[in-house]
Amino acid sequence: MKKQILFTALVLWLLPGFVLAQASREEVLANKNLAAGIYSVYHYSTADKTPAPKGYSPFYISHYGRHGSRWLTSEHYYSHPLEMLQKAHNNDALSAKGEAVLEKMQKIAVDAEDRYGALSEKGVKEHKGIAGRMFLAYPEVFSTKGSRDCIVYSRSTTVPRCIVSMAAFNERLKEQNPEIQIKYEVFDRNHYLNNRNTAPTANRAALEEKYAAFFYAHFDDQKFLSSLFAKGVDPKQYVEDAFHLIFDLYSVAGDLQDTELGFSMWDIFTDDELFTLYQTSNLRMYYICGPSALNGAAAMNSAKPLLKNILDCADAAIKNENISADLRFGHDVYTIPLLALMDIENMNLMEPDPGKVHQYWCDYKVSPMGVNLQLIFYKSKASDDILVKLLHCEKEISIPVKTDNAPYYHWSDVKAYYEDKLMSTN
Repeated sequence: MKKQILFTALVLWLLPGFVLAQASREEVLANKNLAAGIYSVYHYSTADKTPAPKGYSPFYISHYGRHGSRWLTSEHYYSHPLEMLQKAHNNDALSAKGEAVLEKMQKIAVDAEDRYGALSEKGVKEHKGIAGRMFLAYPEVFSTKGSRDCIVYSRSTTVPRCIVSMAAFNERLKEQNPEIQIKYEVFDRNHYLNNRNTAPTANRAALEEKYAAFFYAHFDDQKFLSSLFAKGVDPKQYVEDAFHLIFDLYSVAGDLQDTELGFSMWDIFTDDELFTLYQTSNLRMYYICGPSALNGAAAMNSAKPLLKNILDCADAAIKNENISADLRFGHDVYTIPLLALMDIENMNLMEPDPGKVHQYWCDYKVSPMGVNLQLIFYKSKASDDILVKLLHCEKEISIPVKTDNAPYYHWSDVKAYYEDKLMSTN
């Protein structure tokens, strides 16, 4: 399996699109919201799509999407730095910068109170936008002309932000064609959506040590903390765990773009500090959910039930012309392993050097808020051959399967390739 991934990495390196997988310091600092990694708002491709081969038209869509933009999932992200800053403020121990951070944190905490992990209005808009563009791009899939039934199976994890994302998506579809029949499923029985692996790792503690070590080797935590406190104040009087405090502040700053507060907190970090925080966060997701040599096998194995469901549902839709789409709504910890397992272009690469991972694998490109994988299926009256193309964030992508008409692939070849993946024990 390792040899296969390395070979794929070599092939993808030679592709013109490889640069799209990279994150550069210049790119991140030019748009600091990208430094938020998986908290980045949804961004999609506006490039023109490649026309289907002559005589082929779309008839079915298989989709997996992450929930949209949300508040941070735990009160601790907000309360931890706020309590520390407030305590220092009460003792006149904050610098002017520290007082400014406290003022913003107070507003942010009030906004987030009792909405931890909830989908924001921006997240609703993201999913309505994805659904609307899908409908306009593939109207044949959602057609009910000639008394055709248009059945959409829509499934979500039991987490509210995923359910609301699903509702927003389907609301837009129904606005476009009220005759669409949507069948909802929201229960834990769908283990492929929620396999109870919120972090599919075999050795979580060891991985945490690795990305924390990178942070401490490249980030002057005492210099940053000292900037928050008045001259002569020792930050250690108020800060017990520098790593987690700084990452709470970084997470809050990154998530602001997902809400409607309308201000930024990126200015509390220097450019060097911010890029190091991005690299560390990217490492974290790469090690926990991505295709790293350290944990990639465990992560990708966790996505096999989801891939099997994609194959099974596609076969059912090919046999039943009334099934128009299978929509699935989940989380980044399932999306990232799925993309790696499926050898999606540039999302399955291994890089052993922590300082270079961002050059090969970039979390804000792999899994921003609302990230989605779409498989669009095509058929022709003149042939029994089914074609499929794959979209990531609405961009046409490649997989290492032979084709005579990229980005379109013969479904029989794609299915065989992924069935081999499911049979692999590595």
